[in-house]
Amino acid sequence: MNWRGWLSGVRIQWNQSHSRCAGRGCNLQRRMWRRIANWHGSIRLRGSRYCAPHCFENAADKYFSEVCTSAVAASPVRHRMPLGLLMLSRGLLSHDQLQTALRAQQANGCYRIGEWLEKLGFATEQQVTTALGLQWACPVLAWKAPRDAGCLRMLPYRLLKHFRMLPVQFVAATRIFYVAFCDGIDYTALYAIEQMLDCRTRACLISRSSMDRELEHIGHQNRAGDLLFESWRDPAAMAHLTCTYALRLGAEEARIMGCGEYIWVRLISGGEATTLLFRHPLAAPQQEDAGVADHSFARRVAG
Repeated sequence: MNWRGWLSGVRIQWNQSHSRCAGRGCNLQRRMWRRIANWHGSIRLRGSRYCAPHCFENAADKYFSEVCTSAVAASPVRHRMPLGLLMLSRGLLSHDQLQTALRAQQANGCYRIGEWLEKLGFATEQQVTTALGLQWACPVLAWKAPRDAGCLRMLPYRLLKHFRMLPVQFVAATRIFYVAFCDGIDYTALYAIEQMLDCRTRACLISRSSMDRELEHIGHQNRAGDLLFESWRDPAAMAHLTCTYALRLGAEEARIMGCGEYIWVRLISGGEATTLLFRHPLAAPQQEDAGVADHSFARRVAG
């Protein structure tokens, strides 16, 4: 018998079963006892592995605290030619038409300049969308273009609605995620998607009416696995709830990321993903109905 090979195999199996925990102050004896007591196995969080609920919850509390105390990220301002000036330079507008639209926008204090051009009959929606594609140097997707229905559930509906974006296609072989916007590209959203899904993103544009139609259709679907918690503002409470869901779901990995006015949590278990969304404590109050997950259900799970 090859004793060295046998010992090497035992050592590898032992290390896999009792992997080192990133939790501060966690030793082998504690890891073994906690796993026997109440843990299904280790869970990864931001590249580190945690052996037990206590270790994981403490680490999650730290990450939630970092996200909650940071300002709500805004998409960086890109120096681009203004849409009206771009359309004027291409002969799509007259100077008087642009000035009229700008005065209407200033007087009413609402809507983008492209919307005012459409409302006043100076440009069609297609012309505005095409000009946006030139402004952002990205392709424009025809509304009849085929969509990948399988990627619709990869992103939470509340984030789709907040950023006014639409999943178009996910290419598993290259891990490229194509995402459509209608009012301009939000790079903070694209960065969050890349970090949470371990992929690269490519942006395109669609018309505003197409976006409204698609988001309404998605909103009417039953999206099991998307859970929204509007009033959970304390990092420790968020961490405890996340740990509770991780236990119930048998999650092997968790990811936490600030994404606009939300904190996005993704729990992965057996190839399936569950999304938890928390409102960022520094985000402006939201008047509309939360709707995705009620608090009584959250209390039953947390209990």
